[in-house]
Amino acid sequence: MTEWEHEHPLNLSEEEGQLAVDVYLKDDELVIVSPISGVTMNDIEILVHGDMLIIRGKRLPPENPRITDYLYRECYWGPFSKTIILPRDVDTENIKASLKDGILMIRIPKIRSEGVKKIPLE
Repeated sequence: MTEWEHEHPLNLSEEEGQLAVDVYLKDDELVIVSPISGVTMNDIEILVHGDMLIIRGKRLPPENPRITDYLYRECYWGPFSKTIILPRDVDTENIKASLKDGILMIRIPKIRSEGVKKIPLE
């Protein structure tokens, strides 16, 4: 192996990358934002399972150079996923997701809660 070869060749069946996300609350919604360039809507899947939001997909390189051709390698290509535990007060039936200019944006409306409820003793 020469000094220019990468030590760990890309193996799409074993390697999985983490998706970077920002999650924040607005007055009436939970917002999840992720820079996800190089991915089309057909390459990504968003699922709700119980109290978890799962984002998964794959990013394929525009070309397939041999591993020995690399001089420097920082970009992640291959499958990725991110699981986010959702708060209880969100409406998972009305999630909206968009992908524009390489930015994934997911908006989940908050359910109005009544705050503190006093329970009478019997």
